[in-house]
Amino acid sequence: MEVDSLGGCKYLLLIVDEGSGCIKGCSLRAKSESEECIKKYNLVVQAQFNYKVKFVRYDGAREFAANSLKAFYNDQEIEQKLPFYKRNGSAARWNGQFGPL
Repeated sequence: MEVDSLGGCKYLLLIVDEGSGCIKGCSLRAKSESEECIKKYNLVVQAQFNYKVKFVRYDGAREFAANSLKAFYNDQEIEQKLPFYKRNGSAARWNGQFGPL
């Protein structure tokens, strides 16, 4: 049985900074909100730490490969990478910690 969170969210997007190990979680009502969360995270990294996101690694899901998000990556000079499936990614390990949402 699926149950929404108190805020009405059904999904959790985990953003893992491989350089620092920092993990950011975004609660999403719909998968389509992931684009806005990724863009906001990019702005926060640039403003707070004066660093530029170099690459984004995702599992090939359609919400991360939208044309508007690809255009954003190109504008920001962010490389898109698919994960190494033999290597259990850190986001996948954290998803296992949370269990089914």
